[in-house]
Amino acid sequence: MPAPKSSLRTASIYCLGLWAAIWVLFLLMRLSPLDYRGIPGIGIIILIAFAVALVAPIVAAGLAGAALLQQPQAPRNWLAFGCSIAALVGQVSLFLISRWL
Repeated sequence: MPAPKSSLRTASIYCLGLWAAIWVLFLLMRLSPLDYRGIPGIGIIILIAFAVALVAPIVAAGLAGAALLQQPQAPRNWLAFGCSIAALVGQVSLFLISRWL
């Protein structure tokens, strides 16, 4: 049975949503007066969240590209692909201009 054609696009949008949620969480943690360093085991959780945030735009671009190959005439596939590429370029440029790396 063939898979529905919109499932790749939906998975790409979910990856972008997860990416945005993790970055908003990091921003809220940065602006919060709460000292989260005292929570046991928080370091590995933050490290895993950071790794997921780094990989999510790449996975989203791949999924949106696959959806685009299946249905190139669908404007939503182009929109999902453009958003995932914009997130990837924005994240790469953010890391390239930051001095802490």
